[in-house]
Amino acid sequence: MRIQILSDIHLEMERPGSAPGQEFYHYDIPVCAEHLALLGDIGWTVDERLFEWLRAQLRLFKTIYYVAGNHEPYRSSIDESNQRLSAFAQECEADPTLGDFIFLNRTRHDVSPTLTILGCTLWSALNPGDLDILSWSLTDFRRITSFDPEKYVALHTAELAWLSATVAAIALDEPERAIVVFTHHAPTIEGTGDPKYIGQPTNSAFATELSGEDVWTRECVKLWAFGHTHWSCDFERADIRVYSNQRGYAQGGSHYDPSKVVDI
Repeated sequence: MRIQILSDIHLEMERPGSAPGQEFYHYDIPVCAEHLALLGDIGWTVDERLFEWLRAQLRLFKTIYYVAGNHEPYRSSIDESNQRLSAFAQECEADPTLGDFIFLNRTRHDVSPTLTILGCTLWSALNPGDLDILSWSLTDFRRITSFDPEKYVALHTAELAWLSATVAAIALDEPERAIVVFTHHAPTIEGTGDPKYIGQPTNSAFATELSGEDVWTRECVKLWAFGHTHWSCDFERADIRVYSNQRGYAQGGSHYDPSKVVDI
């Protein structure tokens, strides 16, 4: 399976030099594979222009795998945002002119008898010692309705539990399957973010160190792709390929390549 994996396109951000009327929600992805994974922070779900843009991509790609980031629910709640994405997926099913839209919200998707994709946002594990500074410094708590550090931590716990249990069940019952994991937040720390931020008290809002956890040590997990850190990377850690391809706010300065294709 050949797939393009992108994240953090941030269509809601004005881009200097854009043509008049195309400052927001305009971005052309070069079609280099049949399948596309969008791993969060693509745009705000309260803005219909996000879905107009997604429809345009679904006329070009056979499948889009979509993971919500932390920006999708801005100006609404996480539940409301997820409901909009689920409704859009149902709408796409009824339109034969569009490709398949797979919303990965603690979702298992079997691509073939030997390949499974698992996806969720995987909100990170906030450092308890940094909660005071995180509570006022993270824009998420001001832009997302009914969202606070307690809810954030609860989401991390629930999503990691789902992911760990699902990987364990597949490893036990279907050992022939290879697993690809798509999340928004980063699943390991070293190498997944700009080194200039090492030691910052907000870092736990971007990545969680899972490389020593059971979910990581299962042989069936082959690739883990993510977004959120605005840092593109491609390396191996403990036999898992760790991958991100993030546009970010400044045209993806860290080796972003929208035409890059991954074989899974």
